[in-house]
Amino acid sequence: MTSPPSYRRTHLTLVWALLTVVTVASWLTARDGGATHVVNATVTVVVLLIAAVKTQLVIWHFMEVRHSPTWLRVTTMSWLVVLFALLLGIYFAAT
Repeated sequence: MTSPPSYRRTHLTLVWALLTVVTVASWLTARDGGATHVVNATVTVVVLLIAAVKTQLVIWHFMEVRHSPTWLRVTTMSWLVVLFALLLGIYFAAT
C-alpha cells in the first residue's frame, strides 16, 4: 500500500496558492483603484497584467503546456500576448 500524496509538497499546490494570492491582489488593486468610480488606466493595466500572468500559470502548469512541443508553447504564449495587447488597445481606444 502506498502512502497518500502530500498535497503541501506538489508544485501544483504551490501554483494554486500563488494563483489564489494573485487573485486577491488583483481584487484589492481593482477595489482600491475603483473606489472613486473614475476610470484609472494604471489600475486597468495592472489588473490585466495580473490576469495575463494567471493565464500563463494555468496554461503552463494545469494544462501541462510546459512539457509540450515547442510549437504549442510558442502558440499559447503568442495568443496570450496578442490577447493582452488587444485588450489594452480596446481599452485605450475607448477611453
